Amino acid sequence: MAAEIAGSRVTQPDRDALRAVAADLERTRQPFDAARTLPGAVYTSEEIFAREQRGLFGRHWLCVGREMDIPAPGDYFLKEFARDSIIILRGQDRQVRAFYNVCRHRGSKLLDAPQGRGLAGVLCPYHSWSYNLDGTLRAAPLMGETFRKADAGLVPVRLGIFHGFIFVNLDESAEPLDRYLADLPDLARFQMQSLQCGKRIEYDVDANWKLVCENYSECYHCAANHPQLIRISEHIARGERVQEIGACFNGGPMRMREGIETMSMSGKTTLPTIPGLTHDDRRYVHYYVIYPNMLLSPHPDYVLVHTAWPIAPDRTHVVCEWLFTGEAVTQPGFDPRDVVEFWDVTNRQDWALCERAQAGISSRGFRQGPYQPTEDCVYTFDRWYADRLAALI
Repeated sequence: MAAEIAGSRVTQPDRDALRAVAADLERTRQPFDAARTLPGAVYTSEEIFAREQRGLFGRHWLCVGREMDIPAPGDYFLKEFARDSIIILRGQDRQVRAFYNVCRHRGSKLLDAPQGRGLAGVLCPYHSWSYNLDGTLRAAPLMGETFRKADAGLVPVRLGIFHGFIFVNLDESAEPLDRYLADLPDLARFQMQSLQCGKRIEYDVDANWKLVCENYSECYHCAANHPQLIRISEHIARGERVQEIGACFNGGPMRMREGIETMSMSGKTTLPTIPGLTHDDRRYVHYYVIYPNMLLSPHPDYVLVHTAWPIAPDRTHVVCEWLFTGEAVTQPGFDPRDVVEFWDVTNRQDWALCERAQAGISSRGFRQGPYQPTEDCVYTFDRWYADRLAALI
């Protein structure tokens, strides 16, 4: 007997495997001291990957870019996830909107280039239907007098803006973005909406997207694997730490060592500090996982952002951006290499660890393990995920 679930056909052996995963998830959902890490199948199973795509990435607010990516009318970029291609564009009225990249005639894909500038409209290459930048249908050749253009505009996707970041949600019934992010710490002092991208690097990692998020959430591995990081910052002892937790995020700080000005290869900076920051803001770096896949790190003189996009159970595409003040970017000789190299080296060290973990978890010898005392942020992320996956199986 088979049933249609999450867009795939589930056989009886699949059902049995999902029941086993559900039972294993209960071990992750226990109190911290008794809990065990997520079961191996959530990192390797095609069926669970499909359920994540529909039930998590198809129903949560996802950061897809920034308003500054599309500064002028007709500027756009595409984002693909959960088997959908989405157009994010700025209209003639300067409003940012999102639409499915699908013609309303016979479903042709509309745009192919991942980004573009100055579109006058959107033209379908199949039958030449054309759309205005607000999604309304401009022309549909030879459709006849009874055809109503007003009924055939592009299908919109819900969109919201948070400190200059563009979020979209494929779930029409989802709560508004401002309500979803309501319990995040107040980040207004970092002025992220005015920061400019000084560098962007994209990585392909042969590991599950959750391993990327988990690795970001702990520094138990830092001493053995990040010599440049340990020289610059220190892991705060558990008794001193203040883990920040909300419905949509969790995170915690690391403190820069005495004499260190910023997270860079030299530990020094020639970049202006983000105006208005407190003394503590200049001594600490915060690491926030905004569920499911945004990793946000405010620094004294820049903000580092990663987004982890699942490609397959064992493959993730990571987009990393370094955001600087306008004063920094426009100063003569602006050169972010010191901070970019620091995090590029750290990233590549982390991706190698994630790939090593993926290889081990894929073994039949893998068993759920305990959390180390400083892995409370990993546990919080895993618990959030386990609660939601349990509802999907």
